[in-house]
Amino acid sequence: MNIRVQGGQILSGEVYPSGSKNSAVALIPASILVHGTVVLENVPEIADVQRLLEIMQKLGSKVVWDKVSKKLTLDNTNLSLQNINRQDLGNMKGTSLLWGPLLARFQKVIFDDLPGGCTLGSRPLDAHYEAFSALGVSLVETESGVNMDSSKAKAGEVWLTEMSPTATENVIMLATGLSGKTRIVGAASEPQVQDLCRFLLAAGIKLQGIGSNVIEVIGGGELTPITFKMMRDHYEVGTFLALFAATGGEGKIYDTNPELMAIINHEFSKFGIEINYDGNVASVKKGQKIHLPDPDKTFIVRAQPWPGLPVDMLPLFIPLALQVPSGQVLFHNWMYESGLYWTSELHKMGANVIMCDPHRIIAMGGHKLKGATIEAPYIIRAVVSLVMTAMLAEGESTILNADALYRGHPHFSENLRKLGAVIEEIG
Repeated sequence: MNIRVQGGQILSGEVYPSGSKNSAVALIPASILVHGTVVLENVPEIADVQRLLEIMQKLGSKVVWDKVSKKLTLDNTNLSLQNINRQDLGNMKGTSLLWGPLLARFQKVIFDDLPGGCTLGSRPLDAHYEAFSALGVSLVETESGVNMDSSKAKAGEVWLTEMSPTATENVIMLATGLSGKTRIVGAASEPQVQDLCRFLLAAGIKLQGIGSNVIEVIGGGELTPITFKMMRDHYEVGTFLALFAATGGEGKIYDTNPELMAIINHEFSKFGIEINYDGNVASVKKGQKIHLPDPDKTFIVRAQPWPGLPVDMLPLFIPLALQVPSGQVLFHNWMYESGLYWTSELHKMGANVIMCDPHRIIAMGGHKLKGATIEAPYIIRAVVSLVMTAMLAEGESTILNADALYRGHPHFSENLRKLGAVIEEIG
């Protein structure tokens, strides 16, 4: 899918954010742990959810998804592995979150292809493997996949070698099926991990340490059918705040989680952008001038583990840096060695961006942007960043292969048109 964007736009209006994509891709696999019906509310209508539901149906889940009410019902009473094949599990990163719950429920699982996903780099799965091995899971790597057997796994203490949200979630879900207490040290504390923990608590699992780096799970009990409302997507909240701010527009975003936004707000403040809150309503005032407090100083926008700036949100601030009258901003993506390569496309629009090394770029302000035809990477917020930059440029831009948008943002172009954007999908 390609997108055509008109430049020189100012977006204004009101937004109701979707449910969290990262929560959805953990909670749908977590429903496997429940021998019965799970109802998930506030489910976002995105490609990754659709893909996971296709896999759940192959497993034998009875799926009813009311997209109008955003309610998803999964009856997992009669699940089986017999209809799953190698194509089902290898083409999106979110399928790795099936590992923990499938091992907890079935004990022996064969994954012929390792999960793919965004074009961010090698994205090794060592943290998952090492944590599983520490609990006694047998892993045998094949040419393109891995075979896992948890029949001899036991509850115990495991130290994660990386504060990975997906590795943390996988170990938590595996631990629900192991009798006794599993203590996870070095756990990720991201909001989606907290949402998963709240889901498991509601389903009857005893669990301590939500929001901390040490989580304890008492496994071996049976989870009960529940109805659970997933959190709003603070990434989407940040996305629309950035769109309003970058285009000089005025907007309100309802049903936000202000307690999750402190560091994100701090990053906006580096560019002179003030975000205000009235209860759970976030707002951006019209016509705020984007600037650096000291143009002679190099400012840094650095992604860090939670509660720092989420790495997936880093690209949202690059268009702001291109808007400053003078000065430069260093962006540091510590996690993915290919996470910033896409910024070379910005050169086609007249931006001055210097690639320092695989993890860092410097974006220079004070350069006029012009419309161009650019190639999108398969990275959700990177494509959003390109759309934002196109809106700031003079003239029209075409963004090729922008499909990644719909892995994280429901009805993206349609929602932007409601805010006054001139944007269309052209194939």
